[in-house]
Amino acid sequence: MHSSLEPEKMEEESQQGGGQGSNSLKRKFSEIDGARNLESFSSPMMIDSNGSYEWKVYEVAMERNVIAVLETGADKSEIIKMLTKAMGSSDKAKRLIIFLAPTVNLVKQQCCEIRTNVNLMVEDYFGAKGVDKWTSQRWEEEVSKYDVLVMTPQILLDALRSAFLKLEMVCLIIIDECHRTTGNHPYAKLMKEFYHGSTNKPKIFGLTASAVIRKDQVAELERLMDSKIFNPEERNGVEKFATAVKEGPIFYDPPSFCSLELKEKLETSHYKFNASLKRLQELEEGSLLNMENKFEMYQKRFSIDYRGIVHCLDNLGLICAQLAAEICLEKISDTKEESESYKEYSMVCKEFLEDILSTIGVYLQQDLQQNHLSAVNSGHVSPKLKELFHLVDSFRGEKQKQCLVLVERIITAEVIERFVKKEGSLAYINVLYLIGNNSSTDASAQKTHIKIPDSFHVDKVNLFIKDGVEEGFQVPNCSWMVCFDSRSQEHAKQSNYKSIIFLERGNPKKRDHLYDLKRKEIPIRDPEAPNLQSCPPPVKSGHGVQETEDMVIPDSNRTVSAEAAATHDPPSTNEQLACKKLRLDNNILESSAKVNVASSKSKASSSAAGSKKRKELHGTTCANALSGTWEKNIDGAIFQAYKFDFCCNISGEAYSSFSLLLESTLAEDVGKVEMDLYLVRKLVKASVSPCGQIRLSQDEMVKAKCFQQFFFNGMFGNLFVGSKSLGTKREFLLQTDTSSLWHPSFMFLLLPVETKDLASSATIDWSAINSCASIVEFLKRYSLLDLRVSDENQCNKSSGEEVLLGDKKEEANLIHFANISSDKNSLEELVVIAIHTGRIYSIVEAVTDSSAMNPFEGDVSSEYATYVEYFNKKYGIVLAHPNQPLMKLKQSHHAHNLLVDFNEEMGVKTEPKSGNVRKKKPNIHAHLPPELLLRIDVPRAVVKSIYLLPSVMYRLESLMLASQLREEIDCSINNFSISSTSILEALTTLTCPEAFSMERLELLGDSVLKYVVSCYLFLKYPDKDEGQLSRQRQSIISNSNLHRVATNRKLQGYIRNGAFEPRRWTASGQVSLFPVPCKCGVETREVPLDPKFFTENMTIKIGKACDMGHRWTVSKSVSDCAEALIGAYYVSGGLTASLHLMKWLGVDVDFDQNLVVEAINRASLRCYVPKDNELTELERKIQHEFSAKFLLKEAITHSSVHESYSYERLEFLGDSVLDFLITRHLFNTYEQTGPGEMTDLRSACVNNENFAQVAVKNNLHSHLQRRATVLETQINEYLMSFPKPDETGRSIPSIQGPKALGDLVESIAGALLIDTKLDLDQVWRVFEPMLSPLVTPDKLQLPPYRELNELCDSLGYFFRVKCSNDGVKAQATIQLQLDDVLLTGDGSEQTNKLALGKAALHLLRQLEKRNISRKTSIGDNQSSMAVNLDGETPAPDSNEIQSIVIPVIGPINMKKGGPRGTLHEFCKKYLWPMPTFDTSEEKSRTPFEFTDGDEKRTSFSSFISTITLRIPNREAVMYAGEARPDKKSSFDSAVVELLYELERRKILTIRK
Repeated sequence: MHSSLEPEKMEEESQQGGGQGSNSLKRKFSEIDGARNLESFSSPMMIDSNGSYEWKVYEVAMERNVIAVLETGADKSEIIKMLTKAMGSSDKAKRLIIFLAPTVNLVKQQCCEIRTNVNLMVEDYFGAKGVDKWTSQRWEEEVSKYDVLVMTPQILLDALRSAFLKLEMVCLIIIDECHRTTGNHPYAKLMKEFYHGSTNKPKIFGLTASAVIRKDQVAELERLMDSKIFNPEERNGVEKFATAVKEGPIFYDPPSFCSLELKEKLETSHYKFNASLKRLQELEEGSLLNMENKFEMYQKRFSIDYRGIVHCLDNLGLICAQLAAEICLEKISDTKEESESYKEYSMVCKEFLEDILSTIGVYLQQDLQQNHLSAVNSGHVSPKLKELFHLVDSFRGEKQKQCLVLVERIITAEVIERFVKKEGSLAYINVLYLIGNNSSTDASAQKTHIKIPDSFHVDKVNLFIKDGVEEGFQVPNCSWMVCFDSRSQEHAKQSNYKSIIFLERGNPKKRDHLYDLKRKEIPIRDPEAPNLQSCPPPVKSGHGVQETEDMVIPDSNRTVSAEAAATHDPPSTNEQLACKKLRLDNNILESSAKVNVASSKSKASSSAAGSKKRKELHGTTCANALSGTWEKNIDGAIFQAYKFDFCCNISGEAYSSFSLLLESTLAEDVGKVEMDLYLVRKLVKASVSPCGQIRLSQDEMVKAKCFQQFFFNGMFGNLFVGSKSLGTKREFLLQTDTSSLWHPSFMFLLLPVETKDLASSATIDWSAINSCASIVEFLKRYSLLDLRVSDENQCNKSSGEEVLLGDKKEEANLIHFANISSDKNSLEELVVIAIHTGRIYSIVEAVTDSSAMNPFEGDVSSEYATYVEYFNKKYGIVLAHPNQPLMKLKQSHHAHNLLVDFNEEMGVKTEPKSGNVRKKKPNIHAHLPPELLLRIDVPRAVVKSIYLLPSVMYRLESLMLASQLREEIDCSINNFSISSTSILEALTTLTCPEAFSMERLELLGDSVLKYVVSCYLFLKYPDKDEGQLSRQRQSIISNSNLHRVATNRKLQGYIRNGAFEPRRWTASGQVSLFPVPCKCGVETREVPLDPKFFTENMTIKIGKACDMGHRWTVSKSVSDCAEALIGAYYVSGGLTASLHLMKWLGVDVDFDQNLVVEAINRASLRCYVPKDNELTELERKIQHEFSAKFLLKEAITHSSVHESYSYERLEFLGDSVLDFLITRHLFNTYEQTGPGEMTDLRSACVNNENFAQVAVKNNLHSHLQRRATVLETQINEYLMSFPKPDETGRSIPSIQGPKALGDLVESIAGALLIDTKLDLDQVWRVFEPMLSPLVTPDKLQLPPYRELNELCDSLGYFFRVKCSNDGVKAQATIQLQLDDVLLTGDGSEQTNKLALGKAALHLLRQLEKRNISRKTSIGDNQSSMAVNLDGETPAPDSNEIQSIVIPVIGPINMKKGGPRGTLHEFCKKYLWPMPTFDTSEEKSRTPFEFTDGDEKRTSFSSFISTITLRIPNREAVMYAGEARPDKKSSFDSAVVELLYELERRKILTIRK
């Protein structure tokens, strides 16, 4: 390849020959300028100097300051090259050329391009090079050494402000992306502060794209840059000079090889193997949950491969068809499948491709010539492909030899790439297949910078193959685009490349397609036209992705439906034009990212690990202590026994003790623990204690299992399966083998203990267990509802469907149960089971003066006259003792979460007004004839205790997991111990409704980690500057890194992020009444870390686990858990323990005391000349005398002094020290403070503004060594802003303090830490009085905007925000509608955030005048925000009503939650207060029936809600909804009724 430098080299040689001592590396500008005329533009690929757009821009730029609006296709680098060569000057004092680019990546890229294109000394400058610390001497060296300086605008701005550079030294400033010259951007500051005031201005050349300049921005941009935009009038129309699509297609002949026979064979093979796939699907149908999706994926892949091979056969020839089959076979071979069924699918696809290869191979068996390109007639190579390489061959003599080939299919690109690499005659070609790129359409977004591979030699033709051009795509230094397929011609038309189009001779369809494109030709847009909205990026493809006719699908089992693909509207023509202006940079070819295709079920996550946005599917770790194999021991087993004792705060409430039998021994703090259980109106304290070992025989184990199965299924599940309504046979659950209900990973026994036992012992209550076993045997022998009770109360089977319970004898004091007769006076507290429902009850009493002949009192009493009739008609039971008194029964409850005091939470709410007080829910009792009940000789106290066991076991299981994790961490430090409760707290997220969570520990752990890592890096790398240390620290403590190390340790399986669901909790041997089948497609409890299990879907429910234990977790929770564990270990064992945990996680940091000593020694050896009492006075103020004085000297030296040292490294260390010390102080001082308030306290104490105030209060600012005029001014202004001290003794300034003052305090803390050899207690003793008074919870002031937001949220009020910013000042307005007045707050500041804060503060002061504030209780606010429910508010007059525009709402979304959402949006829009609801509940023994449209529902509860809406300047409206089966549905009903009532009152209109 001919380099663009070659003419320069020839000129250089002539210069050397004609003169003595000429420097070939650095030439005069005059020489370069004179040599410009020697350049040759003879190549057709080069720019024509007589009429090209680039040449016109260059000519105008030489005459005046210009802003060049470059269209796509214009060569920016050519213009820059010509300008830099031409702008040389013999005046050595004014010879610099400065190129400004907004990002570091662009700086590097442009420096590389300029260095390549011109023979000048070029260098780049950015912050990472340490430019900020350079002295004037260093800048003088740079200026004398280099001709072109490429830098970010901030670097130049800082250098000009420090007088290191002057504009008088510069002859040309090139500003890339100059449209950014607005507001406070460094471009704008450069022009305002220095350029406009300069007397000897350099020439300005601005570069931008037309798509990013707004019409209203043009005048301001020209004013600021002192330049004129190069518009179409000046260049006689842009269209004349812009690159257009070149006419003159290349025609190729149709294939001469007749492939019909071969295609028939391929089609036959396709049908055969497709049938095999379908047969395999039929055999495996129903075996796996996602088998159908997997089959569809393989079938699609199968078809795509087939079509791709046939496409290559038709368009490229036999050889390429064979290559296509080989590529497809390689992809299917790389697919890893774990399931045998999936492997069979994969094997069928492999066999198909192998058969294809074999078939094609038959046609390729004849001897081929060595050059495949000559084998056109035989069909080995298509005429189309041959013409392509003839075209590429013609580029070999050209100077510009970068060529882009657009193809229709990915397989075509892959095949051509492979063909070129295999064909020896094409060795002159470098080929690279480019994957589709998801680059941003935002011109200001940071782009992916990729370089052309070094393997692409200058003497070869570089061929880039791509399956489509995204908007803004451009291959660097490439002006030729070859449109190989018809679809790719559309891309060429959009890109404005010089294009060559391939057309088949005699094919009118393709010819007409080309004519259509010409008719649709779009002229280049006026650069002063209004800015267009960017279009969405098109769907692209990448490696491992194959095409269908309509979309792109991946090789994995994730698919995109056509409906989903069609949800994006196609971009308009103007949008496409706007998008195509965006370019990719020269680094396009270094790497390519695979395209993530979203699943049709959930959107794939692109957020980083450890972020709040990303959700991940994780498994749940099993508690090993609950596992066991004792069931298989025929000789019995030995168990570890743990006794549960229960004590109620109400005297006389008896609960039976229970014993937990396990194979494993629990940790001491797990096996001996206490917990509070909160019932509705009482508190039960549960205590767990170890009771040694218990041995059970095989027979005893069977009975024990029987007891557990009977009671846990009877109380929390179903003892009977099947029903007539479902058409299934009704069976007793324990009738058959139940071994499947016992799993080795979950094997334990919960058995009652005799009440006479001592606290330290646990004797199993075998009488209760044996009674239960006899009941089970009874139910096994006799099928329910087929019983006949004889005179002796023995049960025999009946041949009829009816049951006749007969006994003619009536004894006055006997009650006849189904299995036994009992004394009428000893019925209380008996436990019974109903034979017709299987429900377990306890008897309250025998109801006197009642019998089964009494009127039936159920909710369906109208259908049945008496109990006798009810049981006869509904169950087919004829009562033998209808005159026996009915039993009043208390039904066993479903399990509830007793670990949280929900009563206390309810008590926080405001009590409703009189008249709306809810009635106390009555106790619901059942009434049944005794002959339908089986008596169980088990105390009622046992049943009451069983109700408590799910909560107790859930807490114990959580503690077992915490103990299990503690054993894995294995921190064996002397005198160290950490409780499992502390670890459990660190594993529990806020989404669990617990009294504790990880938030406080996470806050502490975050500061501990930051401190430890900061110390480690500071001591380990003494030569690294603050910026390098900060970046390295961030890489260690970032959430993404913590997520990585935590998941490596499988920490995600221990996290508790879901509420305890007691109804889903099951004991061993229990069948779940509320199963949640796994639909994740993962067959193990552990979920692999795979992107297909990540999502950003906001509707995903966090923490709700399926039966396999899979649950969605916020990715950040994993990182937070790691920090919380660090905090927990610090609380229990200090820094030593937390360091151990960090190392266990994989954060390998440590404190080496030798490094501390070395740091002190280095400081002691530093030489400096101290001023009189320079440090003594400062030491007196901080009350510490430094052993290494230089540490203090370094801590007070600002970088503007330009010494070899500054406080920046110590500030890096001190920031983490103060953060940690203050957080530790708050954590220990306010133990009862919640995590949210703790975060606010720390934010209020640990911030630069607070530290700046500390510096001024302690008069430390006077010791800051600085030589910056701007900083001096800022400090003086800050000091003047301090008013007189308030009642707390503190003075609050009216402006924000300079960052340097806060940094000063932090650097002194860092110096003190090193001087005391990391003695944190000594540092705190010094700094605590300096920081005092620290903010306390009662003095905590939230930021005004946040305080307003929380206040309005708590009161149910909305506010409206409006912001504007003219680049100089930001204006904010907040409107808040109260019941009777509209309040407005205004604010004006430098930024939107500050202006909003000022407006919110203004509004809060108005609210305080109305006695409404965060500190005022809600009850106190009722007077000012009262709701008039009696309608006494005077109505507005008729004239006012007529002038009011009636607002429109809706249409109402009638789905669940829809009405509430509609009303919420309406209230938010019109600033109406949020409504309040009051709900009453009614329960029944028989289900209520509810009708909602065509749907019917039944429920044992009925809810009716009343809604109250306060309308500003009107009376409050209250309305009741209809009865609904759940509370939220009753809210929706009330909202609908309210909205229709408001429409009737003409307050609003509902859109139909």
